[in-house]
Amino acid sequence: MNHRHSRQLKVWFTALQGLGLVAIASLTFSIISTILFGLLGLAPSHPDWHLVPLSGGVLALAGIAVGIQTLKPSKTYLMGIVSGLASGAILGFYHAGQLSQEISWAVGGAILGGLLGGALAEWAYRPQPGLGQYFFGVAIAIVSTLCAYGTAFGFGAWTLMAVSTQHWGLAFLLTLPTGLYLWLTQRSLRWIYRQCRKGWEQS
Repeated sequence: MNHRHSRQLKVWFTALQGLGLVAIASLTFSIISTILFGLLGLAPSHPDWHLVPLSGGVLALAGIAVGIQTLKPSKTYLMGIVSGLASGAILGFYHAGQLSQEISWAVGGAILGGLLGGALAEWAYRPQPGLGQYFFGVAIAIVSTLCAYGTAFGFGAWTLMAVSTQHWGLAFLLTLPTGLYLWLTQRSLRWIYRQCRKGWEQS
């Protein structure tokens, strides 16, 4: 009877964790979509153009960090921290910017978010993590994977713009990072799935 009760608790707890991860993924997807479409609409002459390489660079960093985690398991701890820093910076940038509508506050939010994300990742990716650490480790990986997908989308959009203006050389060059980040996204999703299974088995 106790075993059955324990099994039911495990199922409910896992379901709640799953719902939490889905909520995090949905919110992050909405945030990154908003950021991307805002950046893609900026022309080089726009006064806020400097946000394009800045935000794009942070998205790309988060995406490449989670990708390295899947390629080099020995680097999971270090790359997890980088991933947490970059992911936290993106989320902090968005929320502070939305609340204040000021670039300076958005940058401050990015710094604070990066520090919090890095600290959380340092705890979540320690060796022999507990169940709570698995949850936050997977959550950080989900945010970073969506950053990788967003980076691929951004490069893909620029590729289409280059094709539409018949800049074939530039279009070809842009397909390379587009393909790279799509590949990293695919690998990261598989890594997340394996981590979820590992957390379930150890719970």
